[in-house]
Amino acid sequence: MKKPNLSIHSIEKSDFQIAKEIIKPDIVVNSGVKEIDNITGGFKQGEITYIDGDSSIISKIPDQICVNTYRTFHSDTIYIDAGMSVDPYRIAQYARKIEVSQRETLENVHISRAFTVYQLSTLIQDMLEQAIKRYKPQTLIIGRLPIFYLDSDVEPKEAQTLLRVNLHKIKELTKKYGLITIFTNFDRKMLSSNRNIRKILYSNVDEVVLMKELELITRVELVKRQESAVILHLSEGQVRLQEFGMVI
Repeated sequence: MKKPNLSIHSIEKSDFQIAKEIIKPDIVVNSGVKEIDNITGGFKQGEITYIDGDSSIISKIPDQICVNTYRTFHSDTIYIDAGMSVDPYRIAQYARKIEVSQRETLENVHISRAFTVYQLSTLIQDMLEQAIKRYKPQTLIIGRLPIFYLDSDVEPKEAQTLLRVNLHKIKELTKKYGLITIFTNFDRKMLSSNRNIRKILYSNVDEVVLMKELELITRVELVKRQESAVILHLSEGQVRLQEFGMVI
């Protein structure tokens, strides 16, 4: 009777490397808004996502990302606040809601505030990389990024130049340190093409999540992937039919 061949064939190292690359999962952090997370698959490492629009939901997303970064990675978030948008109380409130330590979460969120476009540029150009090396964050958030570039005291051409230079630096640091980078805007003026700021931003990020608030829904659009979803505005205590396994 012929014996079966039980020899183990060697596999080239390169084969392992290829397989590892194929199955390597994305490193992502969720927004805490189910409809956004479903359509985006989460915000990804090494990419910049810009959340734009006039939906009130936008204001709470950075707070939830801070908490989800700590819960998912036990890692830090650097939060540059360009429009007085950050609220530590809201961060703690969301942490409590999803049963994450409020104290530990807040200890891992590092907030810097800018009050002019020049202060923002100094933070980005001269101080951000030092902070990244010190805290080793997984996530970088810049809240209400466009607001200072719309300042009437800053000449349009200067504002555009500063924005391009700062975006270049942020893109460089996002790739170099494997950051999950999120910009937000919550300003109806930005839905216009004011000063060409919107065009510059859209062309320098990996994805734009555009959120338009209507009476009963918020429409979510991934501008570059051309996909969309809808968030229903539910009153306190209301639930969707999907929660009962019922879909019309």
